[in-house]
Amino acid sequence: MTRVQTAYLDDDALDLSGADAAPARVIEIGEITAGIAVPERGGVRFFSSERRFDGLDGTLFRTVEQAARAAREKDRQPRLRAV
Repeated sequence: MTRVQTAYLDDDALDLSGADAAPARVIEIGEITAGIAVPERGGVRFFSSERRFDGLDGTLFRTVEQAARAAREKDRQPRLRAV
């Protein structure tokens, strides 16, 4: 199950030049917090909070839903383990 929750940031953290900015969103995949989607011009930027999602870190998505979908797909990829 994927959950997207609202996270409130300091208004000065986002420079959207007075636009009615949407709040940042926390993206959870099951019990794991994948990262946060922070609004900016042109969409939302994903910042990972779990190593397995680092490949998405810094990516700009058009919508929070696209960021959540990418995180779900990343979670489904097989993980390599050191032996």
